[in-house]
Amino acid sequence: METRHLIKEQPSISIPALRAEIVETLGYTPSYKKLWVGKQKAIEHVFGNWEERVFWAFAPSIKGFHYCRTVISIDGTHLYGKYKGKMLIAMGVDGNNQILPLAFAIVENESYDTWDWFLSHVKNHVVKDREGICLISDRHGGILKAVNEHGSPWLEPRGFHRYCLRHFISNFYDKFRNSELKALAYRADSQNQIRKFNYIMEEIGKLNPRAREWLESHPLNRWTLAHDGGRRYGLLTTNLSEIFNSVLKGSSSQANGDTHTPHVVVKQVALMAKASAHSLRSFNREKGIFELITQRGRNVQVVNLEQKTCTCGKWEAFKYPCSHVLSACAKLSLNSWQYVDKCYSIEYYCATWASEFSPLPHEAYWPQSPFNELLPNLELLRNKKVVLVQQD
Repeated sequence: METRHLIKEQPSISIPALRAEIVETLGYTPSYKKLWVGKQKAIEHVFGNWEERVFWAFAPSIKGFHYCRTVISIDGTHLYGKYKGKMLIAMGVDGNNQILPLAFAIVENESYDTWDWFLSHVKNHVVKDREGICLISDRHGGILKAVNEHGSPWLEPRGFHRYCLRHFISNFYDKFRNSELKALAYRADSQNQIRKFNYIMEEIGKLNPRAREWLESHPLNRWTLAHDGGRRYGLLTTNLSEIFNSVLKGSSSQANGDTHTPHVVVKQVALMAKASAHSLRSFNREKGIFELITQRGRNVQVVNLEQKTCTCGKWEAFKYPCSHVLSACAKLSLNSWQYVDKCYSIEYYCATWASEFSPLPHEAYWPQSPFNELLPNLELLRNKKVVLVQQD
């Protein structure tokens, strides 16, 4: 029996057993090293090599992503089973603030090579021809190199890359080890208004000029909401599991005749209560330009309904009207829901989850796979726990 046929039937055969089989069939006793090298070559010939990776994405998720916010969060997590390795994950967010798993991959580790490979598959199989997608990541070195290289689909204007607030501030704290600075950096990162952002950065500079320099050494549009341009829809971290809730709420909303998701309805109702307290003065009624004075703090904001902007920055960041816009709409007797991004509509929300998974038939009815059988790399097995028994 040829070695590769034996390996195909018994891929986990030991070197001594393999040697005994060769001695018996060929009358030849090869060295241990030759047998080991030969076995690896036979495994690669039959099953492929272990450097090849596994990527998969489900068709219903790919179809559903078309109706979600134009944001993809990526992250890597350890495998905690029998084998070492990493799982790379790409996730979207629907109009009801729920996560939509998009794509997965199993790799040996996180590196430029694995992240570049994974992101190219996400682009080719999930994003496809769509442009303007915003990627949110933890700033892993491999990710930064992959998204910033020439021709990357994640570079402006084809796409956008933003940093996870939690990881960015954690890196900042690791460098300066000051809780007050950390709190200020978090406030600066999450501010909607450039005026407030600048004020907080001045405070950081007074405490530690080097800390401010470190923050400003990174592109402001990648880590601050005030300079984001509305690309991340107000999503600040890659920890999207925190925003998970029931998909069934959307179904009941559709049955009730609602036009928008529960997530955005709750937000708008709360903002409408604030809107009634604003004082409003019209500057150009035809273009919808208004000056508003807030009751709390007496701050002044300017709304431009034609350009869909408000100086508070929240409308652009979250893609639904702030309290100042709602106040202006009330003044003009306008339907404010026309200014809510379509991804928050019940129509888009239901379309996100409309595609169904087909039931999996018995293995006997599976189509023949064009790929080789996957064989685990025994060198990546985790060490077995050693139990020590104390002798009396």
